[in-house]
Formats: sequence, structure tokens, C-alpha cells
Amino acid sequence: MARNYDLVVVGAGPAGESAAQMAANLGYSVAVVERDTVGGTVVTSGGAPTKTFREAALYLKGFEKESTYGLSLAAPPELMYAALTTRVHVVSAAMQQATLDRLQTFGVQLVSGSARLEDGHTVLVRSATGEETRLRGERIVLATGSRSLRPASVPFEDPSVFDSEQIMEISRRPRDILIVGGGPVGVEYATIFTALGVPVTIVDTGPRLVSMMDEEISARLEQVFRRRGTEVITGTGMASVQRDGDRLRTMLTDDRELRPDALLFAAGRRVDVSALGLDTVGIEIDGRGRVVIGERGETSCPSVFAAGDVTGAALASIATDQGRQAVCGAFDLNFSVHVDQLPVSAVYGMPEVARAGMSEQDCKSAGIAYEIGRCELGSTPRGLIAGEDGLLKLVFRRDDGVLLGVHVIGQIASELTGTGQAMIHGTATIEDVLRMSYNTPTYTYGYKLAGLDAVRRFDPEVLRGMRLPSRADRV
Repeated sequence: MARNYDLVVVGAGPAGESAAQMAANLGYSVAVVERDTVGGTVVTSGGAPTKTFREAALYLKGFEKESTYGLSLAAPPELMYAALTTRVHVVSAAMQQATLDRLQTFGVQLVSGSARLEDGHTVLVRSATGEETRLRGERIVLATGSRSLRPASVPFEDPSVFDSEQIMEISRRPRDILIVGGGPVGVEYATIFTALGVPVTIVDTGPRLVSMMDEEISARLEQVFRRRGTEVITGTGMASVQRDGDRLRTMLTDDRELRPDALLFAAGRRVDVSALGLDTVGIEIDGRGRVVIGERGETSCPSVFAAGDVTGAALASIATDQGRQAVCGAFDLNFSVHVDQLPVSAVYGMPEVARAGMSEQDCKSAGIAYEIGRCELGSTPRGLIAGEDGLLKLVFRRDDGVLLGVHVIGQIASELTGTGQAMIHGTATIEDVLRMSYNTPTYTYGYKLAGLDAVRRFDPEVLRGMRLPSRADRV
């Protein structure tokens, strides 16, 4: 006999939890199947644990504040590393429990085990002990997430070679580390290990670090890395790695040889849906093994929907949004069916880098004439107090002054872009940016200074004749 529910969700990461909560709040009966740990990557190996590692390193090392105060209060390295790993495990466990508590509060039934579709309405769950349970749902949402990419050519069995999930369990402070991958994970760990006093080399095949960010922001981040002594190698990748005595022998594709003590491979993630039985119900996947979905999260099987990494969404914020959308699509609701088309993106290094909206490069590609406004965050009252070194950059459309993009490098870049995202959603103009009052001393005051900087870049005649959109136009 199958257990019957309105909705069965496969996966309890951000997308799955969001789908389950949304459905339960709407009065539907919900079951969630999870093979590993509730909360997904956000609470196990990425997301919160990585950010906890960062915050703990900042606190224990007093990172980058020595020059501000002329005094170092850092804990000894041998004590610091143990304290860091302990704090990460405490936060991870607390977040997992919080996820469980939320599911329980909403009346969601959690079922542990591996899931496989038997048909468009039935999920077969096999527990770790081999016990089988069938869950029948009017609708099913697939939200199984992704895993670290692990190429067969990389010897992850070596105790000094790690992927982004294993690195959280590193038991010793390496003498030095090579990080392969200059995306968010690579950059975040590069700054963490640098804060711990570990020499870092970071390698990426692209022309610059964090290529999803504005070019000027990426260049600024690379300058910070080099100033701290981090070696940045771009335009090449890793060809091979093998054990050579007490170190690793790593060859790059440009024939350079590196001999690090430890290696973190952080060059991507993969989706694996091979065990879900998608062929049983005719669910389409693309060339990279990701589930293909429509505008409402629907798959090629009418009763099955999908959300999160399994569809190619790379951000937890988008995965959460898609989980909500999938439920509204599954039950044919017109409420809350859209996913934000202007998501914010952030990399939580030290400093953080973040963006919302269009970059200069996006405007050039789209043929949009634009003007830039900049504010050095260190020149704001709050920046002077805190000894901040960062940049807030605004992109405006030239012909009507509408704000198109916000780009930030700084210690709270991820927070600052939220203000910009709301402005862009509201079709804010340079006039709106300037006439808003901002608390001071705050970093958000930088918006006013960046707006003033943009004014001087506009042609005065263009500004004089500019017809800024009225509130009626914006509605």
C-alpha cells in the first residue's frame, strides 16, 4: 500500500524545502524524501558552512584590521584551526536541525532513503537498510541538487586532494594549497586559507576570477589577492596531479609545474539523475544531464515538476524561488508563479563581491548607451570609521537615467546589492538615487555619492532634457 499525499518532494535542499513549505502553507499534504542530509549543500559543505569558516577566520585572525589599528590580536594558528572547524560543525548541525524543525512545524512528513519514480505519481523510496516505501502524490517535485565535479583524472583518494565537499573535513593546516577554479567556491576558500596564513595559488582556465561579475570588480578582487601574496594564474587549467614524495606534482595545461602541499579542486558541480528513473515517465534531460523545465517548472511528464540545481540553477536563492514556482505551477495557481528575473549574485570572499542587474559588458553586448557612477567605500563616513576599502559602482542608461546595474566589492557587498536590486525592480532613476535619504554613517550612503559621480559624467544638455519616467509609467 502506498502512502498518499498531495505533493511528494524528492530532495530537502533549498528548492525542496521551499516547495514543501509553500505547499504545506497552502493546505496541501506533503512528504519529502531525502537520501542524505536535510538542507542540502547549503548546510553541509557550501553555503552556511563556508560562510561560517569565513566569519570565524575573520574573528580569530583579525584579518586585515592590523593596518587599521596597528595591532594584531590573532589567536595562535594551532588553536585557531581547531576552533574554526568546531564552529563550522556547530553551525552546520544547528542549521540542519532548524530545517527539520521547520518541516515538522509545517506538518511535512520526512522520509529517509533513495528515491526512484515508478510512474508519474509514485515514488519508490529505499532506506539505507533496504526497506521499501511507496509514496503516491498528485504531483511530484524533483529537487535533488548537485554534487562537486570529480573528474576521474584527479586522485581524490590522496589525503591531500579535496573537492569542495571534502575540504570542510580537512584535519590539518596545510603548508600551502593550490586551488583549481576561480569561481565562487575557489575564491571563498582562497581568502579563507589566506586569512589562516596559508600561502595560496589559484588557477582558472578563464581570463579572470569570478567571471560572472563585472570586469572592473573582478580586476579589483584580483588586485586584493595579489596584494595579500596570493598567486593568481588565469588562462590555463590543471592537466594532471600525482603524489611525489611529501608533496603533489601538478602540471598545468601551459606546461608549468607546481608542487603544492594540498590541492582543492573547485572547478564546477555536476547533476546526476541516473538513479531517479526519469526514463520511466519520459522526462527530458539536456546534454548536461539537467532536467528540462518550462515556464512554470513543469517537466515533459505532466504530473512531475523540478526545481533547483537539477535544472541548472546555480544559486540557492534561485533554487528557493523555483521551488515555490514549481508548487504554484503544479497546482495550477496564478499566485506567485514567477521567478525573479533580476537575481542578486554574491561571492563571499574577503572582501565580498556582488552584483544585481546589468554590467558594463552586458550593456555593450546589448548596444545600450550607459553612464557609470562610482563611490570608493573607503571615502564614506562608515568606511573611514571601519577602515574599509571597496567600491560601489552603478550603471545607468544614458538616455533616461534609469538604473540598470549595481556592482560592489567590499565587506558587506552582498547586503549593499539588495538595495540596488529593489531600486532596479522599481525602475529607479538617477533622480531617485539622489533624492533618497540614507542613514549615515552607513555604506548605503555610497549610493548617493555614486549617483553624484554619475551626474558629472552625463552630458548637461542630456540631463536638462531628460524625461524621467513618472510613477504612472513605472506601474
